[in-house]
Amino acid sequence: MEKDKLKLTSSEIGTLWGEYLNGTAVDIVNRYMVSIIEDEQIKAIFEDAIKTFEKQKQQIVTFIKNEGFPVPIGFTESDLFKGKPRLFTDIFCLNYLHIMTLHGLLGHSTSLGVSVREDLRFFYDSCDNDGKRMYHQTIDLLLEKGNFQRDPLFYPAKNPEFISSQDFIDGFFGKGRML
Repeated sequence: MEKDKLKLTSSEIGTLWGEYLNGTAVDIVNRYMVSIIEDEQIKAIFEDAIKTFEKQKQQIVTFIKNEGFPVPIGFTESDLFKGKPRLFTDIFCLNYLHIMTLHGLLGHSTSLGVSVREDLRFFYDSCDNDGKRMYHQTIDLLLEKGNFQRDPLFYPAKNPEFISSQDFIDGFFGKGRML
């Protein structure tokens, strides 16, 4: 079978549809946030995210239209209520973008995993690269501003320890232990 004549599978169409709907939802939130953010460094990252998705959105629309499917409605400018009072701090917005970037990375990897057509695989590779770039930017800026919440540290014991009793299973079969 000639790979340049492959039709998109139901999984591939489904991932494009999902990418479009999720992307337009996040894009509207990003547009709201960029309208309220005062910190120029944070605003620049959001503006980059908006431009990045616009590029991806155009590619998704091309894929969908070329297969003869209607383009999903998604979220549009009519869903953005400009001029509303500020709801979030700049740091909250940056944390939101960081978390949404993590979700995007997971979504792109999943979409890549069900994609056979080469052009679609390259598209998801590109989306993944954009996501990784955004991931690094958000962490770096959160660290610079002293607002990145790291996982708790774990301090190793000096020597290995062996279990000498079965007290750790109390509660499953016995009296339980106090918190």
